[in-house]
Amino acid sequence: MAVKPEEIRKAKKFLENKKLSIKTVKPRIFAQVAHKANVNFEKLLNVIMKEVNGKISNSNKKED
Repeated sequence: MAVKPEEIRKAKKFLENKKLSIKTVKPRIFAQVAHKANVNFEKLLNVIMKEVNGKISNSNKKED
């Protein structure tokens, strides 16, 4: 899937403004995922952060 260079530049700027290393989060991949998921960068970042922090994951729940 091809993402326009303009979208990659926007993703890079967004990640830099959020103080995220573009070595860790690649702007091209970030833009591709946002495009494919049909969400904006802010929403995608929120989903990723929730997943990383374990708030969505079911693996943190205690088994009875």
